[in-house]
Amino acid sequence: MAGAATMMLTQSQAKQKFVNDSLETAKIRNAAEVAQTRLKSLLIQYPTLLLYPPDFWETALLNLDYSTEAREFVNLTRLCQSNTEWNKTTQMLLPYAQAEDINIDNNTFFRLINVTHRDNNQAIITIEAKNKQGITANLKAEVSYEFHYLEGNVPALWTTSETRIRSEFDGDVWLNDCNSKRDSIRIAQPLKNQAKYVGYKSPELPDLSKIINRIPKSHVIKLDRNYEGETSFPRSQDSPTKNIKGYTIYEYVIEKFETNQPIEIKTVVNGKPIMVIFNTKQGIKKGEITHTCGNSSNCSAENLILINHATNMNDKMCLVTDELSAFIFSPNAGVGFISKNTRASEISGSIWTKELILNRVCGKEINLSSTLTFEQIIRDFQILSPYPKITEVSEFKMVDNTVVESEFDNRVRVEPWPSLAPDNSFPVSIDDEFDNSYP
Repeated sequence: MAGAATMMLTQSQAKQKFVNDSLETAKIRNAAEVAQTRLKSLLIQYPTLLLYPPDFWETALLNLDYSTEAREFVNLTRLCQSNTEWNKTTQMLLPYAQAEDINIDNNTFFRLINVTHRDNNQAIITIEAKNKQGITANLKAEVSYEFHYLEGNVPALWTTSETRIRSEFDGDVWLNDCNSKRDSIRIAQPLKNQAKYVGYKSPELPDLSKIINRIPKSHVIKLDRNYEGETSFPRSQDSPTKNIKGYTIYEYVIEKFETNQPIEIKTVVNGKPIMVIFNTKQGIKKGEITHTCGNSSNCSAENLILINHATNMNDKMCLVTDELSAFIFSPNAGVGFISKNTRASEISGSIWTKELILNRVCGKEINLSSTLTFEQIIRDFQILSPYPKITEVSEFKMVDNTVVESEFDNRVRVEPWPSLAPDNSFPVSIDDEFDNSYP
């Protein structure tokens, strides 16, 4: 009898151990699911993390690495957060970077072991989930991502230096300089658009010397008091210089632009849309330009492009106009508008500039509406986002301590990149439940 009792006790203890181990294993799996949720949310809110191993995060966040790459990482991750906000962000990210145990429910924990990279834009994320009883499990997941050109609406205004703005904008306003006062900018439709700090870099200027060598000599002109030619462009003797996106293009290089004669731009010829590009070498000292589309379906702001190639910030573009439809690019100097007959110039299109000038000598208040999409503007001004766009994520899969590459089983499609929330943050917090869709 004693032997039978001992056997029964042993079997009972074995069953209980099996039950306990099963429960602990279930807890580990639950911990892994929580870790998966938090890490996915983290990579959406801070997508630059995906591009570097965690030890790099640590040295960059703690200012232990002064390389250009580390500074760029911090700039893209911080995005004009205040010192207080950035300190909170750093303290939140460091436990991941330093492989510390992150508490889930006081009994289960997880830590980020590594983010490694393959070719063709894939990363492998490895985590460890464990409990107080010492049961651990390593998990791996694959993330596919891409670097994509921006899509959707072009901002009404994009400034790269500190700008104090007293105008109203029907569209987004992008700011590169953290000293620009975002909250003081008037947005016509605040539920639709916003002023926000961005990490995107302004594109490079087209090579002016190549343009001069390519276009007819008659297209290299000075619009000053000595100019005696036609003031309506394209002029009757001008020839197209190239074709882009189905448009016939007329390009000009303006060596000097300072004239009292109004310059008229016509971008619908015989009922067909054309494109006119003015490349100014030294900005516009004083220039009256008209290009209005009215109700024409064949005309839009993309049909007139004004590019300021000046490298000196004093070579501004000072435009005299009551109404203008154009895409204006002046990365090294400011742009300003003086109205003739109205309180404020009505501008449609998009302005990318060092600053919007409002000093009454070169610029007054304007009303600016965005009427362009990135798909409409020419390739020279397409913007490649510095943030990776996550396209697919495999489920986290338990593995042994040896490296086992997971299959792309149970693929999760990640929908298009989310818009920033009104407070300039991505609409996913670290503790949000990740449901594989964006709000």
